[in-house]
Amino acid sequence: MKSVHRMVHLADRPDGGVERACPQCGRFLVLYPHRQVEVLTGRPDSIHVPSAGFPAASGADPTLTEFDERFLRGHGLAW
Repeated sequence: MKSVHRMVHLADRPDGGVERACPQCGRFLVLYPHRQVEVLTGRPDSIHVPSAGFPAASGADPTLTEFDERFLRGHGLAW
């Protein structure tokens, strides 16, 4: 089963991008309304989701709550 890492919001860029990073493995992304630029890959064996409490980038996937993660793990779903 893949581990779930939460991406944290770092900054809003003047060009419209949103910087997000993973404090667990170092993955770093810049999200734009119609594309995503991955600057550092991080761990390929993990799933990255936005952290709760930070603004979601346009078109970003919904955030998983702790309940969601427990439910998925409890039902043997690799998320």
